[in-house]
Amino acid sequence: MPEPVPLSLKTAMNAAVLRHVESLSAHSDSVDVLTRAVKPLGDVQLFCPDWQSYRYVVASTDNIIFALAVGMSTIAIRLDPAMKERALETGAEAYPACGDDWVSILPHRSDSDWPAVDVPFWARKAYVYARNG
Repeated sequence: MPEPVPLSLKTAMNAAVLRHVESLSAHSDSVDVLTRAVKPLGDVQLFCPDWQSYRYVVASTDNIIFALAVGMSTIAIRLDPAMKERALETGAEAYPACGDDWVSILPHRSDSDWPAVDVPFWARKAYVYARNG
């Protein structure tokens, strides 16, 4: 049985994110990328309503969701305007389903000849934005 979203995350700031992810799932590879990226950041909580079925996973700090994993390879993060602009210039895509300050980044695939995306870097920028915003 799925766990309910913690009351601490049910805020106006997180509303669009929670509406977007409520019926989504995440591939274990995406969840692993997100988990490894946020592990060194300090005060981070991961929430998944059903870890057995790999429903969506969100990362939060100070009750602000700043990153999520959904689908086969989507990692989405919340960034301040300057960092969002940089992310978009370097290959991220706008992720308006969660709000104006969200982008999605595609983790590196072993069969790709594109440079690897530095998910820990972007996760750290999203974490700082959530802590200071």
